[in-house]
Amino acid sequence: MAIKDAFNGQSGDQLSFTNDQCSFHSQWQWPAMWDNLQLGQVKWLYENLYHPICLRTLRTYLKKQKNRVMRKVKPRVRLLQKTLPDSGGAKVTCLATGFYPRHINLTLLRDGQPVSDHQITGGELLPNGDETYQMRKNLEVSTEELQKHLFTCTAEHLSLDNKIHINIGITSHVIYTNLKVV
Repeated sequence: MAIKDAFNGQSGDQLSFTNDQCSFHSQWQWPAMWDNLQLGQVKWLYENLYHPICLRTLRTYLKKQKNRVMRKVKPRVRLLQKTLPDSGGAKVTCLATGFYPRHINLTLLRDGQPVSDHQITGGELLPNGDETYQMRKNLEVSTEELQKHLFTCTAEHLSLDNKIHINIGITSHVIYTNLKVV
């Protein structure tokens, strides 16, 4: 708990209190007796009023919102390929959307090895309007590289029992996509 006191635009007292220790810092000149009295009062208020009320309030909100907070929504994972007309190459995009909670491990692989972060664009976690999240990772490659390598998008998330793997590759200009749960 931290208490800050100010008056007329000037900082005054600053009090920090944890279960282990209590410290008081004042920019004003208070008598030592006042400091000790105030520390004792604050410790009593913290232990008997603020801490119990805070915990009770948090438990009440968690109980009311438990289904919303503890829910798990599986991601929809796709691996997309788009031809870039300017360079003649392609953009490979690994996309996961519609998942909750927010933490996801999304990886773009080339022939089973992770693509280095400096080659990837994107990767930011973005909110959707329905309280779920999305993330995308992009990689620009040449047509030759696209034909020589197998690209895989993997996703790990709390809502999934296993990793999701999606492969995309080109052989004789035929695109194949394979979805499997490992």
